[in-house]
Amino acid sequence: MSLGLALALLAMTVLAMALLLGPLIWRRRATASRDSYNLAVYRDQLTEIERDIARGVLDPGDAEVAKAEIGRRILALTPAEAPAAKSRSPLALATIAVILVPIAAWSLYFDLGSPGLPDDPHAAADAAPRLDLAAALKQLEAHLAQHPDDLKGWLLLARTDRDLRHYAESAEAYRHAAELSGGNPEIAGNWGEAQVLAAGGAVTPEAAAAFKTALADPDSAPRSRFYLALADFQAGDIQKALQEWVDIEADSPADATWLPVLRQHIAEAAAKLGVDPATLKTSAGAPRKAEN
Repeated sequence: MSLGLALALLAMTVLAMALLLGPLIWRRRATASRDSYNLAVYRDQLTEIERDIARGVLDPGDAEVAKAEIGRRILALTPAEAPAAKSRSPLALATIAVILVPIAAWSLYFDLGSPGLPDDPHAAADAAPRLDLAAALKQLEAHLAQHPDDLKGWLLLARTDRDLRHYAESAEAYRHAAELSGGNPEIAGNWGEAQVLAAGGAVTPEAAAAFKTALADPDSAPRSRFYLALADFQAGDIQKALQEWVDIEADSPADATWLPVLRQHIAEAAAKLGVDPATLKTSAGAPRKAEN
């Protein structure tokens, strides 16, 4: 690669980072409106699933998997009460990802490529190959094979695989990240959720153990409590699961984005037990919150 081409690629990389980070920094106020729109879409999807079940066109098992996926997406929406300055905010994570990808790409190129070799005389006759996401993932995986202690790399791989719905691969990447982090509760919660998605909505014993570790993280504790209750529900202890979901509801802010999904599970558990949801109380004996 010639020096001129290297400088040109570097300039393009800097420009691309600026174009990606600019909207993230200056358009953060649009997040709330986008989340509100997404929440409405997810609610409509849940309603449509119920209609398909009632019409008999959707198998209940498939419906549970679909509802679990929609629930994950709702839980992943930005909480309205989350402080914007937190280092773990979506903006901070996105910024790290935007910065990490080009740095990793350049590092891998200079590690594995041949920047010092002369240009291929036939290159001009060939169409330049485009580095697609699959190729980038392979490069990241190769990098992690050589540097297995790169925590940020494992987190980037785990999130990317999750977004691509490669849930088994995402769970494995989160496992590495959880081990490297020394039991970081936030990472443990993400690992548990990835395991649930990889298992088709089932909360496995290993996932439950991860969620118990994740309870130490106040921000994601409601998610961990929800999944642990779901484990009880799947094990047949519907009463215990129902009580925990009612307690989570009582502890949640009135505008929490996960309340519609949570209340749907409360209604389903109450129906199985033949109980009127309106008569349920918290463990402390307080009546349920009024639904909006």
